[in-house]
Amino acid sequence: MKKAFKKIIAVVQTLFLVASPFAVEGRAADDGSGQNRIYTETPLLDEKGALTEPGYCFTNLYQYDRDAIKAGAGRIKEWDFYQISNDDFTVQVTIADISLGGAVTVGFFDRKTGEKGSAMSLDLLTFGKIDMGLDKKGLADNDWTDHTYKKKKRNFDFELSVGAETRTIRFNGKSGLKKFTMDITMDMLPEHESHFLALPFNSNKPKQFYYNQKTNCMAATGKVTYGDKVYEFKGLDDNSFAVLDWGRGVWPYHQVWWWGNGSTTLDDGRIFGFEIGWGFGDTTAASESTAFLDGKAYKLGYLKLENEKDIVKPLDRCWDDNGVVWKITSDDGSFEMTMKPEYDNYTMMRFLFVGNLCHQVFGKWSGTVKCGDEIIEIKDMTAFLERSDNLW
Repeated sequence: MKKAFKKIIAVVQTLFLVASPFAVEGRAADDGSGQNRIYTETPLLDEKGALTEPGYCFTNLYQYDRDAIKAGAGRIKEWDFYQISNDDFTVQVTIADISLGGAVTVGFFDRKTGEKGSAMSLDLLTFGKIDMGLDKKGLADNDWTDHTYKKKKRNFDFELSVGAETRTIRFNGKSGLKKFTMDITMDMLPEHESHFLALPFNSNKPKQFYYNQKTNCMAATGKVTYGDKVYEFKGLDDNSFAVLDWGRGVWPYHQVWWWGNGSTTLDDGRIFGFEIGWGFGDTTAASESTAFLDGKAYKLGYLKLENEKDIVKPLDRCWDDNGVVWKITSDDGSFEMTMKPEYDNYTMMRFLFVGNLCHQVFGKWSGTVKCGDEIIEIKDMTAFLERSDNLW
């Protein structure tokens, strides 16, 4: 009976996760905003399993080694999450190994009609064994080494290919009884910078940490077939962009976070994007927010949702229809934006003492963002902000 119950919990934890970054030494330095930037290759964890240097960087300088983690094997969580969107519809793809289980999921939702489709391949008790083709180390210890991952089962044929400048996702299967396929190419800008962040959660639990990469502004082209409908991503022609959320870490049992992201083509043809967030851990060393302009990254200050009390209604299933315009502000004036909500991609998966409750709200964003010495003015940009409440 006890063994069966553990198996149920493993299934639930896996399902809920996948449904759903000293000057003299030259290693790190205050970037002028009080945040700690890493400048040279740095082991992520020390011999005790604690972060060696909390902070951020814009190229892949932290060296992640799963074997250096000292927490219990069942607490390690690793994932690659891709989201591809334009003004009308969204694709989400996850490859995850949360130790008690692992899964590949592909999903699609039309934000105009509300139609959704999804498929999943699930494995239990993986404990880092999902082989991404990198010397059989499991999920990649970084995301910049060329590799291909394949997963094939009945009605589920998936392939992810990662190259230096191009990534592809191909899937052929079914969502329920409907045909479900996708063939999507994501192109990175030359000398593309990303947002890398390494933060602790609690000084009393140094073995817990959050290491994350966000790669924005990948122009996406390709098609998704769902039943008898075909949806097309046209890259720069229709503002189709992908973001990669690459995460590794040991998390506390309960965590609530805010995460926002989006990319667009400006009127002058330049490509702009932002990655924002708060609530992921101890942000003393660095904020969770960065802007991107034509492939170059610019650190942002500490952000908040100014009118959060007007928006967060725990018993409401939908946060996009109450007429409230969301106002996101920064402590240093680097990010001053509003969002008019249009679509709430609401998910609720809770079973006993594990699960997830998430409002991922898409809308039109307007305001200003500081990229170095330049102020970028934004008008009606499609992006999202989500609040996720996790028991895991």
